[in-house]
Amino acid sequence: MTTVKLYGNLREVAGIPVLDFTGENVGDVLQALCEENESMRDVLFDGVILRPFIRVMLDGQDIELAQGLTTMVSDASSIAIFPPIAGG
Repeated sequence: MTTVKLYGNLREVAGIPVLDFTGENVGDVLQALCEENESMRDVLFDGVILRPFIRVMLDGQDIELAQGLTTMVSDASSIAIFPPIAGG
């Protein structure tokens, strides 16, 4: 199973900081997360597109530098999802 770690307000939305899901790619895993907690769908996605201010890391690498949501995962993979971060 792929471990999903949530940070910031995403932990509050999901009600738990770490979850485990199965899937072939990042999109499958995020879909499973949204099916378990429907409120996550509105936070993470605009329709079927990942919101641009959400950062998704797979094993420490931004999925935008790989194949995006179609990036393959394994049972040993870890996905970290970060909400928007602002500061100055």
